[in-house]
Amino acid sequence: MSYYYRIENGRIRGLSKENIGKEDKPVLAVLENKEAAKNLFLQSLGYSTVCGTNVIRLCKVEIHPCFMYGTYRTPFPDKQGGRFAFILDRDHLYFIEENKFAQRLLYDLQKIFLEKEGGVGTVLEAVIENLLKDDLERLAQMEIQLAHLEDEMLSGNISAFDQKIIGIRKEILRYSHYYLQLQEITDALLKNDLEIFSQEDLRRLRLLREKTGRFHQEACLLREYSIQIREVYQAQIEIRQNKIMKTLTVVTAIFLPLTLIAGWYGMNFSYMPELHWRYGYPLVIVLSILIVSVSLYLCHKKRFYK
Repeated sequence: MSYYYRIENGRIRGLSKENIGKEDKPVLAVLENKEAAKNLFLQSLGYSTVCGTNVIRLCKVEIHPCFMYGTYRTPFPDKQGGRFAFILDRDHLYFIEENKFAQRLLYDLQKIFLEKEGGVGTVLEAVIENLLKDDLERLAQMEIQLAHLEDEMLSGNISAFDQKIIGIRKEILRYSHYYLQLQEITDALLKNDLEIFSQEDLRRLRLLREKTGRFHQEACLLREYSIQIREVYQAQIEIRQNKIMKTLTVVTAIFLPLTLIAGWYGMNFSYMPELHWRYGYPLVIVLSILIVSVSLYLCHKKRFYK
């Protein structure tokens, strides 16, 4: 299914297929991949020389002699349809997709777009701006998740910590790469090699470039925060291991003399008077209790339990 639009009086208006070519206004379109391959206008630009939506793996822009070709892919793994390609020249902006992601974006943009002097370059800038509208909230949500994870870890609840922190770090890394790619896109658009963008468009693109830069810095800070939490987690693990080793050491220190006594009297030599003495067994019991008591006292005095 294909959709065509025009920019008229600062608004995005629907355009029937019969009026295509009869309008003087810049034309917008959303096409499926199969339709784009048959579109005469796109073929005249050389669309067949660039990749289709089936190979979109990142966000990028390529500058060709008569047009720009770009691709977009959302960093959200749960939105498999969040990708599209676009073709842009001075008077046309065509989106090529399969899952109506760009169509929904353009539909939302129709409600808020109002630029009397705007063209297709303005629309593209507005689409990218619209893609970033909820990103600050998403970054804040990831920070909250990291804070909760840190609180759980410090409170002693470290079950499945590795899986949780690795999942969040992977998500942060996706966002970091995503914002770097958007920065490269805005840098390419700011060059304005094909003179598509007006001065107002370029001003907005610079602001958009600054916004993506701030988002990338925020993603980097979140990544550093996750690394710090991971280091604290490792420190907690080491502290627990040290406590276990300290406990084992204390137990060993207490019962090692008893092991010596058991080994000593377990030799069963013929001339060991204690073996035939009436009070030999009670004496060993008292001696063992005395040794344990002295060992506990010394451990407490040396603060081995702290």
